[in-house]
Amino acid sequence: MSKIKFIPRDPIKPIFAIKISPTLGRVLDTLPDEGKRLCLIKTVLGIDPKRVVGLKNVLDENKNNGTIVIIYDYIYEKIMPKYDIPCDDNGFFKFKIYDMDFNTDINIEDLLKK
Repeated sequence: MSKIKFIPRDPIKPIFAIKISPTLGRVLDTLPDEGKRLCLIKTVLGIDPKRVVGLKNVLDENKNNGTIVIIYDYIYEKIMPKYDIPCDDNGFFKFKIYDMDFNTDINIEDLLKK
């Protein structure tokens, strides 16, 4: 019988996040499960269906509720891996969060290629 050595892969890291519009946030709140929310976000923002993304409810500097979409540097083959959202001791995120103009066509994969 032979032995198999498992080599752990590097942790998945966020590239950046996007603050979504309040209207899209309300639409996401109507969907019953996380999988459907992620599918809708990937379709609307032009994200590769196999890219790891996460949704997080947040409070902005004015104490307003909002939702951010976190885009990770990993495209999976079969099963979406587990991921964590890195933050410091004060609860601040360790990646950039952008506001985007939702009145224009958005394609995240094209932005990542640039």
